[in-house]
Amino acid sequence: MITKLYKSFVFSMAVASLSSCVNNWLDVTPSDSIAADKAITNYNDTKTAMYGMYDGLQGNSTYNEYYATRMFYYGDVRGEDMQARTQGMRSSSCYEMRYAADDAPAIWNVPYNVIRRANRIIEAVEGGKITDADKYKKEVDDIYAQAKVVRALGHFDLVRIYGNPYTSDNGASLGVPVVMSALDLDALQGRETVANVYKYVIADLTSAIESGALSSSGKQQGYIDLWAAKALLTRVYLYKGDNELALTTAKEIIAESPYKLWKGEEYTNAWDKNDANHTKEMIFELVNNGTDDWADREGIAYLYHEEGYADAICTKSFVDELSKDINDVRNSVILPVQKKFDDKKDSTDMYKTYKDNPIFINKFPMGQLGDMRFQNLPILRLSEVYLNAAEAAMKLGGGHVDEAVEYMNVLGKARSKDESKFVEFNASTISLEKILWERRKELVGEGHRFFDAMRNNETIVRYEDEKNKGWHYSLNKDSRKFDRTYFRALLPIPVSETNANPVIAKQQNPGY
Repeated sequence: MITKLYKSFVFSMAVASLSSCVNNWLDVTPSDSIAADKAITNYNDTKTAMYGMYDGLQGNSTYNEYYATRMFYYGDVRGEDMQARTQGMRSSSCYEMRYAADDAPAIWNVPYNVIRRANRIIEAVEGGKITDADKYKKEVDDIYAQAKVVRALGHFDLVRIYGNPYTSDNGASLGVPVVMSALDLDALQGRETVANVYKYVIADLTSAIESGALSSSGKQQGYIDLWAAKALLTRVYLYKGDNELALTTAKEIIAESPYKLWKGEEYTNAWDKNDANHTKEMIFELVNNGTDDWADREGIAYLYHEEGYADAICTKSFVDELSKDINDVRNSVILPVQKKFDDKKDSTDMYKTYKDNPIFINKFPMGQLGDMRFQNLPILRLSEVYLNAAEAAMKLGGGHVDEAVEYMNVLGKARSKDESKFVEFNASTISLEKILWERRKELVGEGHRFFDAMRNNETIVRYEDEKNKGWHYSLNKDSRKFDRTYFRALLPIPVSETNANPVIAKQQNPGY
């Protein structure tokens, strides 16, 4: 049986460390120097490698470049609904967008390390290295399918950070290197087109789904199951602009999966992982069982919380708009300054600035354990699947508009303190703009807004007038209002990689 305590597992076959050494994302040798072709030879080895793969999705306190921290705030503070609270915050660079190639934030090494870890599992299974595979066929096949989904997630995240949105040019521009097998340290691999990256991502996901190996019970908290693979696939299809497949896949999840939306009275407390309803709608999350490398003071929960670093907050424009609907239960997970007067000067100054306005995302609450750092990290929720279905249906138009109405009404009622006060959508009142606003309200703080704006060719407006900039601190003019043609909408390939790889050096993103 696969234990859920992969965070506290002692890695007897420790997979490679997350150093930022040149080309470390191509490293094929685990940190204990066991040759890669001998490291995974039985079912227990395969389980250990799987724990390392999931462990890598977060990163650690030194390289918090992935879901430990940066993947969340990168997708939010680059939009208009969240911001760095002040200069010098950990999220400030992503928010300010003033960086050059040599000082830009990076989300590169850690995802590629995760991909490498997944590849080691995939290659061991495909190469017949698992000596007791017949005895543990079901378990090994499951882990193998999970590795394909994780590999797809890594490539997908990288391409949406470093490549233009698929919808901007049908994927013709450069994406990222696709790593489908172990490579030598001196490999000089170039970037694939965005279209090719999507092709590999979709192939991995569909292969895992069609294998029949993934669990469909909904009881594997912290691990990829069938519905997580499908939820990621519907997200990928939506980003690709393949609305028909996005809708079809989302409908399968809504109709057939064991997951259900949190009800209005459940919503606020359900964010606590110890709440009885927590797993009801959480399709895939990363599990934290302690204040270890990835759940310490550098974790996203600590960055978002007032009693942590109070690093990233909601913008005034977002708070003002959300608060117009007092029946919307999502108001309950954005909190005002609690310590209005404190011996800490920063706390008192915060209250002077924000008064009783809600600013702090509370999707990582102190909870029953009394520590926000213990909360799990949401990656895929059923509410996003409903939003994906509604957006795809609306874009398809025609008879699908009624489907968009249905999904929006189901979600809207589930997010109402009193369902009787919810004003239902109909075919004449529904619009893509309203669906996208619903998406912003639902997914704020979970790393989506910036990517959604870019794929939909929206213009992000933080502020235009210094006199009416809300809580924003001063930004360069080109970062106050921009669209996907702004060169800093893409991160530069890290200098460590361009210095080491002349192929990629010639493929640096424009403007850097």
